[in-house]
Amino acid sequence: MKMAPRILFAVLTLWTVLAGGAQDIAKTPHNLSTSGKFSFKSLTITEICVFCHTPHSALPATPLWNRDLPSEQEENYDIYGSSTLQAAPGQPTGKSRLCLSCHDGTVALGDIRNIPGSQSMDLDTTFLTGRAKLGTDLRDDHPISFLYNPELANADGELADPDDIDLPLEDGYLQCTTCHDPHDNETKPFLRKTTLNAQICRTCHLRGGVTWSWSNSSHATSTATWTGVGTDPWGERKTEWKGSNVTENACFNCHKPHTAVTAARLLKNIEENTCYLCHTGNVASKNIQAEFSKLYHHPVEITPNTDHDDVLTEDPLTMNLHVECMDCHNPHAARDDDPMISFNPNNTSAPHSTPPDANDRIKGVSGISISGNVKTEIDFQYELCFKCHGVPFMSACGTSRCPTPTSFQMTRLDGVYNLRDKVNPNNPGLVSYHPLVENNPNNNSEVPSLRSDIPLDRTNSLIYCTDCHNSNISEAAGSTGPAGPHGSDNGAILADTYTFNPELGDFHDDGEVELCFKCHSKNSLTSDQSGFLHDRHFEKDHTCINCHDPHGSHESNHLINFKTFAVYGGSTYQITGRPTQGFPEPTFIDGGQYRGTCYLNCHGEVHAPRCYTENEDAKNADDCADLGLP
Repeated sequence: MKMAPRILFAVLTLWTVLAGGAQDIAKTPHNLSTSGKFSFKSLTITEICVFCHTPHSALPATPLWNRDLPSEQEENYDIYGSSTLQAAPGQPTGKSRLCLSCHDGTVALGDIRNIPGSQSMDLDTTFLTGRAKLGTDLRDDHPISFLYNPELANADGELADPDDIDLPLEDGYLQCTTCHDPHDNETKPFLRKTTLNAQICRTCHLRGGVTWSWSNSSHATSTATWTGVGTDPWGERKTEWKGSNVTENACFNCHKPHTAVTAARLLKNIEENTCYLCHTGNVASKNIQAEFSKLYHHPVEITPNTDHDDVLTEDPLTMNLHVECMDCHNPHAARDDDPMISFNPNNTSAPHSTPPDANDRIKGVSGISISGNVKTEIDFQYELCFKCHGVPFMSACGTSRCPTPTSFQMTRLDGVYNLRDKVNPNNPGLVSYHPLVENNPNNNSEVPSLRSDIPLDRTNSLIYCTDCHNSNISEAAGSTGPAGPHGSDNGAILADTYTFNPELGDFHDDGEVELCFKCHSKNSLTSDQSGFLHDRHFEKDHTCINCHDPHGSHESNHLINFKTFAVYGGSTYQITGRPTQGFPEPTFIDGGQYRGTCYLNCHGEVHAPRCYTENEDAKNADDCADLGLP
């Protein structure tokens, strides 16, 4: 009996605290009494705290809890999980169970243990609905009820040490009440910190890598606002907590901590549709979605893409071939930068990045090095492209060639289609290549067609993959549209025209290979400066693609790698050898600078042989011998 006054004092003290809290709660949605101002309210119960607390007959081991709870041993909830989750959330525990006794929507708001006095309860069949109802499927909600300790922070690598955060844990466990204070709605919705500028998220989540950090990314620094056109990308956020621009909305540009559309990593929409919330010209200045609607594009529209996982967990050597925005862009790292081109063909002094460096647009993504090893963060642009197009022991697109050459049934003489193998100077079988990785010293003196009015030279210059593979309205095409190989009106996602037709009707005038003329002088080629009769081939409407492989050749110098078979417009085109003359395959014999001999049958045109020198040509073996050529 001597303890009774102390117990009574403790109860009265706690009840006084709760009553004091009610003064703040009275103006919030948690006031379900007759004085409430929101949708869910009683017409009969005048007390505010009673919907959660009671001084009598309370649930044991809780803060005078007035609601029954399911057993902690019962598995009533589906729990969040993802491939990047290091924590081990289980069934809700602690204060999270208290929150869910209303917010899972299975228990009526008026289903309380102790109804005050003689009042009657009118909410005993009323359940939470709308955004306040989380349901019992918590896979689309931020994980709760997991131990947040230094070991977890170390294992994750991007979590703050729990000793350094100023949000409350419950006996070391992250619960609903870590982020939410049910008695204080000053920062809506009942948050302990604002979501603006990622303040509450950045308390725990420290996104960063070797060369990047979230704080420098466009999604953390851009002041771009919604133009009012199309859908408001932040329309699901209430006015009370919605930011006015990208920087203010921060994490909430892409993520939704409750009832997310994509459960893993809590995304607001599905894959590229999350990006399209802003990247349609309605917030970001360029319309990327329109690029993906072009005939030739990277196929991000496969949604949901079951082959895609978070870029941090995918192994380029073993993953199934696929592409999503995050495979090329790290949304926590990417920021605007100069276009990745060696020059703008309409303004050679325009800003551009230095090839082959990966700039900030693709910072912090994985790839495959020139030697075929996985890199968690690329240094060079081509390493990103190799993630799909240069996987060791694979073709250009996984186990097959990419769609454009496949559609024409194209084959090349060397039979090599892995693009890394076609530009790797360390590959002993590679003879010639475009300078993506290194400049090719063997061809330095034999490219007289290289234009003198562009900032490239024969000895030191390198180029980007995106000098050729880019949007047809990008800087690579001399325009101002979206940059990058998202999509193009030109086949193979090329920045300018490059025909796949082996024979054109009027090659000189119809502008079908402007991509090549971007670097190579048309006048030089038609004047046969290299000794080879380009002009005669143009007159016969034979296009570049017949003889030259634009990536590289395991057969000959000068990127010569004959297209041995193709189907175009219903017709079959073949380049074959001269077996009766000892050449079972089409053959080019390099005779030195500006000199060479061909033994082949090109679309019915017999070269038996044809030889070329700087000043003249010959059409038979004797004349070739007179020129000193085989």
